[in-house]
Amino acid sequence: MRKLILSLVVLGTMATGARALDAAYYVEYYRDNLFAGLAYHRVGCMTDWSTIQSDQDYDGFTDKRYCATGATAESVPDGEWFDYDVLSDSFGDAQAELDSCGAATNDAYGTPNYSDSSQTCGYNIFTNCNSDCWSFYFSTCVGHQIGIVSPCFGYSYP
Repeated sequence: MRKLILSLVVLGTMATGARALDAAYYVEYYRDNLFAGLAYHRVGCMTDWSTIQSDQDYDGFTDKRYCATGATAESVPDGEWFDYDVLSDSFGDAQAELDSCGAATNDAYGTPNYSDSSQTCGYNIFTNCNSDCWSFYFSTCVGHQIGIVSPCFGYSYP
């Protein structure tokens, strides 16, 4: 009986360890209030639960420097933690998925190279042309829709 219990404990520990590896990389979303909490920019950083793994800011509508490889998640300037997306367990696979979704979102919003403004629309918190909607589109592509405040009128999502 003791051997059976010990075997079950060992198997449970191994299964838990394997599950933790599956969630090794994720995108953590932050928001940066602009005025009175009514409008804000949002940014996503690729992390491994403790440190930022990518120098890429997944936002599209801000020129702030949020994500720096090796920095801790708490180091996001003026950032309030908001939400996260779990990605695949391979850094290369996760980065490729984010790059692909970033390219699709940049195409949709006219923000080449994650620029701080759109080349196809003027910033408007009520329509689809703002950082909230950009991040919503991006997170939808990644596979987890984050909640947003903006209504994003005038745009349909993939």
